[in-house]
This record gives sequence, structure tokens and C-alpha cells, in this order.
Amino acid sequence: MPIRFIKKIEDGSTLALWYIDEDEDKLIEGLRMSDLERQELSKIRSPYGRIRWLAVRRALNCLFAQDITECLKDEHGKPYVKGFDGYISLSHSNEYAAAISHPRHPVGVDIEIIQPKIKRIKQKFMTEKELRFIHGENEIEQLYACWCAKESIFKWQGRKGISLKQNIDVVPFEYQDKGSLQAYLNTSDASQLLTVEYQKMEGYFLAYVSNP
Repeated sequence: MPIRFIKKIEDGSTLALWYIDEDEDKLIEGLRMSDLERQELSKIRSPYGRIRWLAVRRALNCLFAQDITECLKDEHGKPYVKGFDGYISLSHSNEYAAAISHPRHPVGVDIEIIQPKIKRIKQKFMTEKELRFIHGENEIEQLYACWCAKESIFKWQGRKGISLKQNIDVVPFEYQDKGSLQAYLNTSDASQLLTVEYQKMEGYFLAYVSNP
């Protein structure tokens, strides 16, 4: 079954996770897309990229009682559903696609396959202060928890010009394979403390934020 789970979250969000095991034709079957969406899909030259795009769209459909007719992007690249007054966020990595929605306030989701190479790029998204609490046998998992949390917050805020390293500060936390962490989103206007839920699953890391 491609849909791995649909999770109702206490704050009113709904999260869907899709396991990608279909080809392009199978994913397109029964999927209603607007002309604009078909144009966007046609611009993706990689077969791999097209399959991931379609899987994300299928995951998004699972969040609604009826198949949606059009998913678009605003001027900042943030996705939204035409005719839906709420908020959505999308992500994919290798074999999984994820989507989250809330009827009233912003949301953000990120999924990443776990790979040791994250240790080579940690300085690109983590400050020296943050790296001081990353240590021990779970170093890779801790880094992914931070990375996915920062990506989720970036999508939650929905605007360009935000740096994962410079604008999002993770508060030190005790790592568990499933838990939550907090991070500050610092912009020129304000500093806001957000809570991110995360979990390690089947070689992947999944995180989401749905703060008002």
C-alpha cells in the first residue's frame, strides 16, 4: 500500500506519508491535475524527479476528503491548494513523500534519508554553538534531527531570504529516536520559539512543525 500512514495531530494538522513503489503511469492514474500543474511536471526532465513530484501530489491528495484540483506555488515558492484557505507543506526523499496541512495556521514538513555524509556538511547549516551539544554515538541522528527541524521551520515561515544557519537556532536537547525539540526563528522583525516534532524511521528522518 503506497500510503504508509495518515496521522491526525492534536493541534488540528494532518500528516500523510507515501511510500514510493509505483512508476510514473501508475502515479498519474486517477490524479486530477490542472493545466498549470501539467506544465510544471513537463518541465521536470528527470524520470526520478517526475516520480517524486507525482508521489508528493498523491500524498497531498490523502489529506483532503475529495481529490484536489490544483496545487500551486506563491511568489516565494511556498505551495498552496487552490480554494483551500489553510496551509500545506510538502517534502520527499528517495522512497518517501510527505505532506502536511492545517486549516488555520502555517505548517512545515521535511523528510531526509539518513547518510553519514551529513557530518561533512554540518557547518553549512549548524553554528559552532549548536555543534557543541552534538556528540556521542548518535551524532548522525542528532544532526538529522536539527537539519530536518530547520528545514521544517524554513517551510513553515514560507519566505525567501532565511538561512538555516544564520536565522534558525536549535535549543540544546536530549536526543531520542522520537521526540521534540525547540528552535528560535530569528528575523529582522522578531524572534519566535517553535516546537518541532521529529522521529527516526526505517533509515529516514521525519520532522514537522505546526505552530500558530
